[in-house]
Amino acid sequence: MQPDPPQPGVPQYSRPPMAGGPAPWDGGPSPSAAARPRANAAAAVTAGVLALLTAAALVWFALYNVVYVGRAIGLSGVVLENAVGGIVGAALLLVAAGFTFARRIPGAWTLCALCMLYIVATIFVAPLLRGTPFVEQLRFVFSFGEGDDAAVALSVIFGALTAIAAATAGSVKSYGTARVAPPGP
Repeated sequence: MQPDPPQPGVPQYSRPPMAGGPAPWDGGPSPSAAARPRANAAAAVTAGVLALLTAAALVWFALYNVVYVGRAIGLSGVVLENAVGGIVGAALLLVAAGFTFARRIPGAWTLCALCMLYIVATIFVAPLLRGTPFVEQLRFVFSFGEGDDAAVALSVIFGALTAIAAATAGSVKSYGTARVAPPGP
């Protein structure tokens, strides 16, 4: 006895292939669903971990300003600006890092842009707004002298590394699922 020939418009098996899900004949992605590009897995994880380190350095900077500097000179405008800027910057980095961990290309590029914005603001814009000589700003950022100097230096260094890794994750696209196959015979 021969099975009935497939009817047009009706799938041969009991359920139709799902878009992006496993196809009934070999378990791979369905041919009806186009593969969406995603951020490179290794670069996205690297960028996400570096973003977490950058956010930790920003929180360290904010807490140092509130706890130590705020006690010594009071909560002045600069101390509050540093504290709020550090916390808001860390929160934005955490959101962008979450989308980068999820391998979303716009999340990786947003993370890259946020890190570059932080680096430019710290090294170039802050001395212009406060009237600090550029050499003094570089000495403050990269001196690793006190707690806030080390936090700023680490956030700039980790921010630069995060921007590079996020740009790599956003530009090197992957079109399949990231699976580790068991070793063959």
